[in-house]
Amino acid sequence: MTTLDFDSREQLYYQLYNLLFQKITDGSLKIGDLIPSESEIIERYGVSRATARKSMEMLSNNGFVKKKRGIGTVVISNRPNNSPQKVIKYSRKNLNEGVIPVKKVIDLSIIKAPEEVAKALNLANNIDVYRLTRVRYGDNKPYYLEINYYERAFVPELENRDLSKESLRVFLSQNYNINWKYTNQKIYSIVSNEEISNILEIEVGTPLLYIKRVSYDNQDTPREYLDSYYIAEYYNLEIDMAI
Repeated sequence: MTTLDFDSREQLYYQLYNLLFQKITDGSLKIGDLIPSESEIIERYGVSRATARKSMEMLSNNGFVKKKRGIGTVVISNRPNNSPQKVIKYSRKNLNEGVIPVKKVIDLSIIKAPEEVAKALNLANNIDVYRLTRVRYGDNKPYYLEINYYERAFVPELENRDLSKESLRVFLSQNYNINWKYTNQKIYSIVSNEEISNILEIEVGTPLLYIKRVSYDNQDTPREYLDSYYIAEYYNLEIDMAI
């Protein structure tokens, strides 16, 4: 998205948020760069001050920008902070900090819920689910693979979104009022099989960190099942614990 569609059913503030989100995540706006002011946004995109302000508030609430007195609004992160709270951090190691991360959709399919997914999400086995497969790249090199599962009936518009560019978490929050309460995660040390090796462009048998996660909303309903595969060479786990 490079322009706003004033005839779209989608709110202008959300379109504007997504446009700025893409500029931040693709590196057009880098950490430390100034975001255009409200007046500049109003003039450039032809929106109202309320629309410009709402979009900037969303960017701030999701941890992308921060307003600094006497300077303006500055980009502080290229990743949203609205994921479920974690005590485990997946930290890159031995990577160039200047690398711009890019997430690409490899596949978005509608399938019958696999047994394990159906059980985790409290669904019948014959229920349709979305299977969203994405890979995180840096300098065109794959770093990790993630596969999300959602009940199709609960997020019917998912197949109409470009989730290579749009924040999945923000989309779910804005369109379906999903607010995450907690997650259950299981962490394994595995080696890659042929299918994962082909996607991540690694040798079969390469060590991986495998994270299996189920996320729950404020009503304690499981809404998301996620399989993540991190190339162990590039990632380590950092755990904060209260004692």
